[in-house]
Amino acid sequence: MRIVLLTEELGIGGLPNYVLQLARILQKEHEPIVAYVKPNINPKLEIEGLNVCHIASVEDIKSLQPHIVHVHLLSDLKLLKGLFTLGVPLIRSYHDYTSTCLRRGKRRWPGDRCQRPLNMGCAAFGCTIRPPSAESKLPGFNDLFAKIEERNLFRTFDASLTGSRHMTGMLLNNDYDPARIHTAPYFSSFAEFAAKSREYKPGAAQTRPLEILFSGQAVKGKGLEILIESLIGLEGNWRLTVFSEGPRLNVAKEIALKHGLTNKISFNGWVSHTKLKDAYAAADVFVLPSIWDDPGPLVGIEALSMGTPVIGFNVGGIPDYVLDVQTGFLVKDISSKGLHVALKKCLDNPELLPVMGRAGQQLVMQRHTKPIHLERIQFVYDQVTANKKTR
Repeated sequence: MRIVLLTEELGIGGLPNYVLQLARILQKEHEPIVAYVKPNINPKLEIEGLNVCHIASVEDIKSLQPHIVHVHLLSDLKLLKGLFTLGVPLIRSYHDYTSTCLRRGKRRWPGDRCQRPLNMGCAAFGCTIRPPSAESKLPGFNDLFAKIEERNLFRTFDASLTGSRHMTGMLLNNDYDPARIHTAPYFSSFAEFAAKSREYKPGAAQTRPLEILFSGQAVKGKGLEILIESLIGLEGNWRLTVFSEGPRLNVAKEIALKHGLTNKISFNGWVSHTKLKDAYAAADVFVLPSIWDDPGPLVGIEALSMGTPVIGFNVGGIPDYVLDVQTGFLVKDISSKGLHVALKKCLDNPELLPVMGRAGQQLVMQRHTKPIHLERIQFVYDQVTANKKTR
């Protein structure tokens, strides 16, 4: 089948990487086409060997002659409405809250984790007002009616896919049809390494620094600043490597400079997916400091597949694979203080890290491999195709 994987953009972050990786595993049985709306592609994305094309209208999609359109991110109402004219099954994967929240991140104020469904009551919390843009000093406005219409259109799709229990709950909270919701836990691009025993370097935090790793966007919800703050006053032999780009990167650097941490932190830009694999393997522990309900960040699963345990907050989809004192440390105190305590446990008990790392690899093999993910995706494709034929 010809599957159009439709997304708004191919920029930085986990979503574009997931879409490209999904296209690769679909190539064995199907003809996937990655279609994107916004014209620029992040040059560091690995698109070699994939059919990737820019589209500007539903006519462009129609010209691809798809058998299924699988949407990953789309807020263009005109284009969204046009999909229904194609006469093919429509599927939506939910990697974030873009179609169910005016603020996109379910955060009405710092520290908030909103659990409300999208409805007219969102106006009462000021969610229709957005901060001024870079070009203006005046605040902007979010169109609540358009967002509700967007959400309602997606509710009529043939199927909805989520990658975590948390996101399934979010759809149910927004009155999606339970019979059309399917969960396919995310896969690691490096799952094949999970079957291999990892050789750990001895002496972490004793004869050599404990190698700590962070990879993610430098935006408020991803928690890079929280991580830097958690390192203040952290005694012991440690070193942090950061792979990140974004508007909050300089803020994180300033915190490190202010507290004399720059000699223990290496700030790097965004790197290719392949190079990131080597970074996971070199780290003793990966930190996932998202403070918002991150639906199911791929980086944590990828770290586990390389035998690197994960420290993460008890938010969003993270508890699906960060099992406390089994595959890492699940931190319930969502603050720099809580993260500081977990990092100190790593320094004080480095012998636990290899054990948790191996348990993480076993979890990946059980739940987060490409074949498992593909099997569940294929089930949905078969179901929606069969249902379309009987109508």
